[in-house]
Amino acid sequence: MNPKDTIFALSTPGGKSAIAVFRISGLKSHKIIKKISSNKKKTINKVLLNCILDNNNSPIDQTLTTYFKSPKSFTGEDMVEISCHGSYAVIKKISKELIKKGLRIAEPGEFTRRALENDKLDLTKVEALSDLINANTEKQRELAFNNLEGNLTDYSLNLLKKLKKILANVEAIIDFVDEDLPINIKNNIKEQKENIIKSIEKTIQNSSIANSIRNGFIISVIGKPNTGKSLFVNHISGRDVSIVTSIPGTTTDLIESLVEIKGYQLRFIDTAGIRKHKNSIEKIGIMKTLESSKKSDLNVIFLKNNEKKQYINIKNKIFVRSKYDLRDYLLKDKEMINISSKTGYGISKLLNKIINILIKNNLNEVPIISRERQLLKVQKCLNHLKSFNLEKNIDMAADDIRSAIKEIEEIYHKFDIEQILDIIFNDFCIGK
Repeated sequence: MNPKDTIFALSTPGGKSAIAVFRISGLKSHKIIKKISSNKKKTINKVLLNCILDNNNSPIDQTLTTYFKSPKSFTGEDMVEISCHGSYAVIKKISKELIKKGLRIAEPGEFTRRALENDKLDLTKVEALSDLINANTEKQRELAFNNLEGNLTDYSLNLLKKLKKILANVEAIIDFVDEDLPINIKNNIKEQKENIIKSIEKTIQNSSIANSIRNGFIISVIGKPNTGKSLFVNHISGRDVSIVTSIPGTTTDLIESLVEIKGYQLRFIDTAGIRKHKNSIEKIGIMKTLESSKKSDLNVIFLKNNEKKQYINIKNKIFVRSKYDLRDYLLKDKEMINISSKTGYGISKLLNKIINILIKNNLNEVPIISRERQLLKVQKCLNHLKSFNLEKNIDMAADDIRSAIKEIEEIYHKFDIEQILDIIFNDFCIGK
């Protein structure tokens, strides 16, 4: 990956479409596109009606061409965007002409990487942009967009300001004799530290749900055979995800279905029925069920009668009794929800309860921290703050604050973290 190359990519999905958009970035982008354009004007930030020409100056397609001048572009470089018709033939022909002119096809995320290198985006906004592109649900979109708007960057900068104030006061204690220091400076430092610790702990607590918002809450549907597990998963999925028969043991492996409820992505796992196994295949399926229950954010246990005691070792659980359409009475049990996956009876109540448990009824604001890397940095900062103690060696106390500052700076600064950048940009598509 040579940053001096002029690069291009199709920024819209391949295949047949009404329009397709090419993105070009680099020092030679304006010069090269002018060469293959029928309209030789170059008005910055204005859409121009144009035709892209081939080597024989024959028009390939009528396009809309927009020039962007460095540094006021997405990448911070000279850029061009070409909107053409989205046929396979047009896309293929324009791509060939761009390659003939010496342009290189961009690697995944290379446009965004150049934006980072040219300080058009910080690291948190790069991560947020990736999350926004990959967002499937409303809550994922909301979380990603807020950080693209700078929520986490603003939080980090505000936290840094407070930490640097503590560091300045600590260094004043080091540099000046006691009689020259402000009164109660040590008490003020301790108070500032405690306030920051409380603020960080609240942020971590509120952001503990962020990973599940990004990747989806895992919900294992478990219970005995023929208790309605698979029919329930099919009902909420709106399609036949699992095979449903009256024969016990139809489901022998884990079957996952993604469902959006109230803006949250829920990963429902249909599992094998828990019973005495008759063969090695059933045994493996039951073992997978039990393993899935340990990893789940919540286990929805389907009961046949009232065998709740059999699931005493299963954590994070709620109980369900299905097939209400085949019964003319409700089982009165506060711990159990009656449903029918055929008629839909009780399904909304069950899904509402699932959401309320998962978000613990107290998620009043969108989390600030969205990724495990960011959370780890904030947690390390917190650890350094808790280790900070003015009563021990004062130079060591100052080092604790410096270490806390470094962890927060690494949330949004790129520094020398090529390995992390490679991981981040692997999630990007070509053209972004």
